[in-house]
Amino acid sequence: MGLLSWLGLQRGDAYPNLDALMKELRRAMPDDESVVIRYMAIVVVLLGKVAWADGRFSEKEEASLRGLLAHVDRIAPSGVEAVCAVLRGTPTKMSAEENELCFRELKSLCDARERLEVMRLLIRLAAADGVLSDSEHAELDAIAEELGVPEAELLSVEKEIVASHPEG
Repeated sequence: MGLLSWLGLQRGDAYPNLDALMKELRRAMPDDESVVIRYMAIVVVLLGKVAWADGRFSEKEEASLRGLLAHVDRIAPSGVEAVCAVLRGTPTKMSAEENELCFRELKSLCDARERLEVMRLLIRLAAADGVLSDSEHAELDAIAEELGVPEAELLSVEKEIVASHPEG
């Protein structure tokens, strides 16, 4: 999907999984700008990678995600529901090209501080059930590396979030 497709100006078919996700998010959030929909699509892809890293998207993870997303200013309740519905289903397998597009786009949309906040959201989701599994930790490491989030910052946020979950 080229820039024109991401902007909604040209129909793309090179990235069928992202196209389907964008269509679902547009339906759920019809009043939001294309850039918000693109950002949400990328965050959903990353959340999905982390949520399903251990092979399941638990009820605790969904409850935690709903709470986290409810505090994001630009996400309407319909958007929260759309994100949870996408993640609740069978995880979509993104192609390597789709994943690369998501990472490139997020790096262009967000500065380093905002990318760290995305990682904070992902870590909170992974820690929602009280434990960061090895597979979740590995997925978080891989995403942080792709986004250019320094390992020391990632570990600091992980430590902070895990410490705030008493059952962990």
